[in-house]
Amino acid sequence: MGHTRLGSIPKTRAWTEVVEQVLGTGMGGLVAPASADMAAIAAKTLEVAGKCLGKAVDDTGVRYTFYLLTQLALASRARDWEAELGKHGIHLSRESTLFDFTAEVQAAIDRHLGLSPSGPTDLSEIAQQSAGEAILSLAETRTASLFGGGSIDVQDAMRSLSTKKGFGELGQRFFGRFLGRFLNFYLSRVTAAQLGKQRLRELGDVARFNEALRSHCDQSARIVRDFCGAWYTKTQYEQGIDLENASRFLAIAVQKLRSELEQQKAA
Repeated sequence: MGHTRLGSIPKTRAWTEVVEQVLGTGMGGLVAPASADMAAIAAKTLEVAGKCLGKAVDDTGVRYTFYLLTQLALASRARDWEAELGKHGIHLSRESTLFDFTAEVQAAIDRHLGLSPSGPTDLSEIAQQSAGEAILSLAETRTASLFGGGSIDVQDAMRSLSTKKGFGELGQRFFGRFLGRFLNFYLSRVTAAQLGKQRLRELGDVARFNEALRSHCDQSARIVRDFCGAWYTKTQYEQGIDLENASRFLAIAVQKLRSELEQQKAA
């Protein structure tokens, strides 16, 4: 369960290539800027994001959101999963769809943040959105449809994410989307400045850039996939998962992501 790298983690697109999309390459034959400009923006973004990412481990909303993901997976294995979900303020009927489920999850996080002295933060909102995306992107392929089926279909989909392998996938997707949204928080300022200029001429270019960034971060988060799965099964078996030990795990996982950013910055 240590931070072990087996060679280079494969990525669908190198980080500097992602940044190139903001500056102009890969978009309608536009001319690329000097490589020094591209490298400077990539390095600066990773430097700032890496430092600020450390704040996530102390954010109440981020910690609760990750903890809730573990509870959703565990609830799916219960005989009465609707009752288990109810313990976390998530209320489903037999007719509830995947869309209803994700809406209830978001509402439960909102209520928790509403009771927190710090309230919602930028980080907690990023985590909340990332959790919703992670659930939808993985569970949708395992259910009849987003708006069809019922509670049992949703439970079956979530049960497939409650194994060691399944929760590893869920963890990778959550941290990947979190990292993507986090980096985009900084890079969106660049895209906003470039939109309408020669280098970034239309919203379609922004969409392609966002897709490249999402894909890159999903692959970067592979470093925590097996770690998530191993921790989830081991902890639940030995002591049960609660907010405290889930928060400790979150801190380690975030440190792994920060180390990954440092390695990318040095590459």
